Amino acid sequence: MRGRLAKLDMKTFLTLLLTLSNAFASQRADVIVVSANPAGVAAAVAAAKSGAKVIVLEESAHVGGIIAGGLTNTDIRKHGAVGGLYNDFKRRIVEHYTTTYGADSKQLKVCKDGNRFEARIAEKVFRDMLAAEKNITLLQRHRVVAARVVGSDGTEKDAMPGKRLDGAAPKDFGPTVKLVSITAEDLSKPGTQTEFRAATFIDCTYEGDLASLAGVPYRVGRESRATFGEPHAGHIYVRFKDYNPLPGSTGEADDGIQAFCFRFHLTKVRENQVPVEKPEGYHRDDYKHLLDDIRAGKIKRLRDAIQLYEMPNEKWEVNSEHNVAGGDAPSESLDLAEENWGWPEAGPAERERIFKRYWTHNEGLLWLLGNDPECPQELRDDVKQWGFPKDEFTDNRHRPHHIYVRQGRRIWGEYTLTQNDAKPTFETGLPKRQPDGISIVEFEFDSHGVSKFDPRYPGVRPGYVFIAHDPFQIPYRVLVPKCVDGLLVPVACSATHMGYSALRMEPVFMALGEACGIAAMKAQAAGTSVRQVDVKSVQREIVKRGGVILYENTAIVPEDL
Repeated sequence: MRGRLAKLDMKTFLTLLLTLSNAFASQRADVIVVSANPAGVAAAVAAAKSGAKVIVLEESAHVGGIIAGGLTNTDIRKHGAVGGLYNDFKRRIVEHYTTTYGADSKQLKVCKDGNRFEARIAEKVFRDMLAAEKNITLLQRHRVVAARVVGSDGTEKDAMPGKRLDGAAPKDFGPTVKLVSITAEDLSKPGTQTEFRAATFIDCTYEGDLASLAGVPYRVGRESRATFGEPHAGHIYVRFKDYNPLPGSTGEADDGIQAFCFRFHLTKVRENQVPVEKPEGYHRDDYKHLLDDIRAGKIKRLRDAIQLYEMPNEKWEVNSEHNVAGGDAPSESLDLAEENWGWPEAGPAERERIFKRYWTHNEGLLWLLGNDPECPQELRDDVKQWGFPKDEFTDNRHRPHHIYVRQGRRIWGEYTLTQNDAKPTFETGLPKRQPDGISIVEFEFDSHGVSKFDPRYPGVRPGYVFIAHDPFQIPYRVLVPKCVDGLLVPVACSATHMGYSALRMEPVFMALGEACGIAAMKAQAAGTSVRQVDVKSVQREIVKRGGVILYENTAIVPEDL
């Protein structure tokens, strides 16, 4: 009897041991990329092309981030300022529409050399880019939940979360540790966790989630005007495309981040259409300023309330409309300011709540314009023509699975990009060159509204800034975090609110991700850290692969390249 009990106990023990082994498995790679958004895809592909074994962890069931989530009208002014893997993405988009519809098709013409496309096609192309590299493993529905580091004493331990440090940089950020492993939960199998070890980790999340878990100090919100001497920093009212702050602009710091919205698609093609619905939680009072605009006769059709960009196959991408002073643009549109301020530091449940609130607001706005009795019949008839394309977002009721996170955490790195990096120098009249430049900022300083519309400032969205500048370089140092080695951060990188407002474009994120993937393997080949990597070798490789590290109205070639 005692022998049988011992045998049974051993069997139970072995079963328990196997269960624990499955729950806490371990995997290794040369490079681990967190998030399969455009930056993450570029980082993974760039590292794989350098010979790395790469694992990509993606929290959702989708690849391509906000581009696959609906941001399909590419924000680029000077196309020569962007190259590398973004050009490969565009080439594949053009190839798809050419092969599928023909060289003389409207679809190919509308895609504008690969800069406009359907969301589902964007996701397909990003998946194809990952699949083309045999040494990339993509793991979806995996959320990073913990990190381990090694300190100066050589002891491995659980990482302490990074501290939020707003304002000016402290004199001492504290000790530096090395990130050696992360743990991710498989959301499709709750409770199942896997440890991932690598020489280099690349945090491509929009929010800087891994960086924070690993102990990187970060900032959230707007710096004051005085902190970095940026003329448009802090609390500000300024007219669209105007440089002059209005009275009431204090320049004070606050917790404000740019408003989010969804970049969904609409179509008038009935056979490919599902209707706009009155969302659960709809509140008519959310649109009181828009209703005032309608009563004033400013909103006569859908285009007066939102922006519409033509996409292939009779689809249109939607964005929030600006408030242009002196015009008939709406006081408010799809951007829902203030209610996202907690997003960067929020956990999954709170982000889900904010996500649902934003969708209720955005679809609710469409429903109001098409159904509210105070809307003129002409407006309602125009809006009723539109619906969501039934061949997009098929696993989410044809609604986007991704919200446009225009701003999350921003790490403290070895360099902080600011509005002043665009200042022309006395010698050339152009922005200063960066010795470690690895990409280009060419889009305007473009901060969407930070606070809700204030009727005391008609024609202005509080915090909205849109200011042109000459292209300027992004130094490699913005990717390298304070306090943590073995980690690069291309999306939630080191910048002020104003600096980030110009950098925050997806083609730029792809360029920065590509630079991270190259740097990771250059460092490993040289037996050094990504902090100490020979940046000149990284620059040479970026240029060799068709990337752009300098873009000026001059024929001067960077030295030593």
